[in-house]
Parts: sequence; structure tokens; C-alpha cells
Amino acid sequence: MNYQKNRVNSTTNETESYVGTSFACKAILDKEEMPSSSRQWTRAKKYTLTFEEKGLAYGTIFTPYSEIEKATLHIYKSAFFFEYGILALETTAGKHFFGIKYSDFWKKDLPFEIEHREEETPYILFRRILMISILVYIIWEIMKP
Repeated sequence: MNYQKNRVNSTTNETESYVGTSFACKAILDKEEMPSSSRQWTRAKKYTLTFEEKGLAYGTIFTPYSEIEKATLHIYKSAFFFEYGILALETTAGKHFFGIKYSDFWKKDLPFEIEHREEETPYILFRRILMISILVYIIWEIMKP
């Protein structure tokens, strides 16, 4: 696993650049452990995660940056060769998990300290072999006389 930490950005200009930035995500709120099954994520509620001047807003919930005790971004590679992440926030109100598309935005300094963890995707080799096999089968069916 690869670990990296971002420091809290103390300059006002950098923090203001995040104001209004939004991401579509799926969220599982108030759960003690990070959801690991696909079933939990398919049933997760859709939110727009918005960076505001003093905190994060999602749905009708607002979490001030000062209430974020720990933030961890778990980064995975999908079978389709793109990266996605699970943002885990420990706040004074509980633990929240957000399924996000990983982008360069998350590599920058954020208004709160965040730990980046590159995780192994379960069964990734099996998933990729299955995906390639299906593609080969489809091509075979199209090409045969």
C-alpha cells in the first residue's frame, strides 16, 4: 500500500479555489466500517458533494472542516482501467463514506488534512480476464461467417 498525506492549506487563495467545487457521488452515512460489498454501494444514496467556504455540503447535511477528525481517500483501479476512490470521513457526528471518481482534484492540497491510500482491488485479475474473454467472444461472434 502506498500512503501519502496532504497538509492543510493555510493560504486563503487556495482555499477559495475550492469553493463551489462539486462532485457526484454515492454515500453511505453513519457506518462504523467501510462498506466492502457491491450490494451496499448499489443501495447507497446519491449525493452531490460540494466544497463550500467553511465545510462540505452533501444533501441537507453540512460538515464544517473543523469537525473532520480524519479523512482517508482509498484509491482503487477498476477492471476498466480507471481509478475510483472511497473518501472516508470521520467527523464528530459519525463516519461517512463517499464513492467518488478519482481525479487530479484529489491530489491537490485540500482545506482539510487527507491521507491517500492506494489499495488493491479485490479479484482485479479475475475481473480483467473475464472482461477480455467477453470482448473476445463478442468479436468472435461478429467475425464468424
